[in-house]
Amino acid sequence: METIYKKAHDIWFKIPEKIRFLFIGGFNSLVSFVMFVFLIHFFAQFFVDDTTRLYNYIRIHHIPILEHISFIQFIRQFCLALAWLLSSFVSFTTQRLLVFRAKGQASIVKQYIKCLYTWFIGYLINAITLEIFAYLFEKIDLFPPVIETDIAQAFALVFSAISTYVLFKYFAFKKKKNVCDENQHSV
Repeated sequence: METIYKKAHDIWFKIPEKIRFLFIGGFNSLVSFVMFVFLIHFFAQFFVDDTTRLYNYIRIHHIPILEHISFIQFIRQFCLALAWLLSSFVSFTTQRLLVFRAKGQASIVKQYIKCLYTWFIGYLINAITLEIFAYLFEKIDLFPPVIETDIAQAFALVFSAISTYVLFKYFAFKKKKNVCDENQHSV
C-alpha cells in the first residue's frame, strides 16, 4: 500500500504546479459552487420568509449599503459568503498539501491567516463579478432568476480562481528562497 501511495505521490508532483492548481482549484471551485447552489436553493425554498425578515430588519436599522441592494442581491451575497466560509477549510488543506507543498506545523496558522486575506480578495472579486454577470443575465432574461444566479456564479468563479492562484503562489504559500538556490542562479 505504501508503494502505491509513493508512486501516486511521485506522479502527482511531477505535474507542473499550475496544472495541479487547475485540478485542485477546479475541485475546490466545484465544492464552493455546489455549496453556493445548494444554499441559494435551500434559502429560496425553505427560508425565504426568514431571510426576508432578516433583510428588512437590517434595512430598517439603516445600514447604508442595503439601501442600494435588492433582496435577491442580498440573498446571493449571503449565500456566497456562507459558501466561501464553509469551503475555505477544504481549499486551504488541498492547496497547502497538493499544490504548493507547504510544510511545517508552525506556519499553518500564519498560512491560514494569509489564505483568509487571499480569500477575502477573491471573495470581493467573486462578489463583484457575480453581480455584474447576474445583472447581464437578468437583462437577457432567458431563465428564472435563481438559475441565472447559478450561471452568473459559474462565470464569476473563473475570475476569482485566477486571482486566487496568483495570491496563493506569491503571498499565502510563498516559498522562501534558499541561499543555495540564489547562488546557483547567479553562477
